Amino acid sequence: MEYHPSIMKHFILALIALMLCIAPIQAQAGSGYDYQLYKNNENFGIVVFPKKYIFKTLGDYFASISFNAVKSGKAVMRRGSKNENATLMMPLEVQKQHSIEKFIVIQVLGQDEMLAGIYDPEWGLTLPSARHGMVALKENIPKTLNIFRGSNPQRQTGIQSRFLALPRKG
Repeated sequence: MEYHPSIMKHFILALIALMLCIAPIQAQAGSGYDYQLYKNNENFGIVVFPKKYIFKTLGDYFASISFNAVKSGKAVMRRGSKNENATLMMPLEVQKQHSIEKFIVIQVLGQDEMLAGIYDPEWGLTLPSARHGMVALKENIPKTLNIFRGSNPQRQTGIQSRFLALPRKG
């Protein structure tokens, strides 16, 4: 099937015009989200957006694992350290201001539906597409924090040091 050059020209112009109309709408759609940054004493962070969808059970859970709300503001689109993946999160300046290198990003979709990702400078930004509820989040956040901590068993969540479990002599 052959197309007349003038038809192709009009089609391309219409496609360009459509893209120019849609681009500002897409930019505006992502620019209105606020984030909430939580931080613990190990300088690990949890960034949650949109802030207005943070429900009480989620905020209470962060407090129960010693994360405090430290900053909120407009979320910005950022990529991982290897320029892979992209999601809304805190601005880089805020991350540096609070000395946070590793953090969890949570997008709240509903009362019991969230997407979670991990930012680590060594691995970059990991964004699994599976949706999670509170039960899965409560299981996976401590595991993620343990991975952030590395091989220091005394700092790991939910793991007692075997030295503490040994009976004392004498």
